[in-house]
Amino acid sequence: MVQFTSALAQFRQSVIFPLDRKVIAAVLAAGASSRFGSAKQLAVFTGQTLIEHVQTVLLGSSADKVVVILGCNREALEKHILPGAISLENAGWEEGIASSIRMATEHAISKDASHLLLLVCDQPFVSSCLVDKIISLSKFEPDKIIACRYGETVGVPALFPRQCFDQLLALKGDAGAKSIIKGSTNIELVDFPQGLADVDCPADMPQVEMMSTDGAI
Repeated sequence: MVQFTSALAQFRQSVIFPLDRKVIAAVLAAGASSRFGSAKQLAVFTGQTLIEHVQTVLLGSSADKVVVILGCNREALEKHILPGAISLENAGWEEGIASSIRMATEHAISKDASHLLLLVCDQPFVSSCLVDKIISLSKFEPDKIIACRYGETVGVPALFPRQCFDQLLALKGDAGAKSIIKGSTNIELVDFPQGLADVDCPADMPQVEMMSTDGAI
């Protein structure tokens, strides 16, 4: 009986301990949306602004904390931060998306996070189910990057383990995390074909609204 109890304790330690993780989800929403012509984060999709929609998705997921990185149009966007999420101001947003990734990473480190999930506002078909799938895969592969595949490319939403934080902190300018994803051999990809439907300009909104009506989400 003692041997069995000891073996059970060892099994629990080997299986459960790696699952003891903390996932910070960060929405990169500091850009100027130059091609959209206004703050696309405030474009309305299925009754919510895009920035509210992604927060709703994350707050309904298994992510432990939700943070939104703001920069351009911060005052207008701040009004759309939902209860349960927090915002951080990226004063250096004009450098490019790398500055927001570094800020999100620094926040994750300060909160002793084991993983950082990066997302953007302009992929309206991101769902809580997708986020949960990404996070659940990390339970059994805690050292792997878990990223999404759509079309012939890979990208966000993407979950990065602590081992990748130095690489994220080294990004500069308009370089996003795709270079890290593509360069990794320790990675698992989740098919997310709807990830191709993003919002770059106002003309994209009727198309994504139609897709949502057709059951794409």
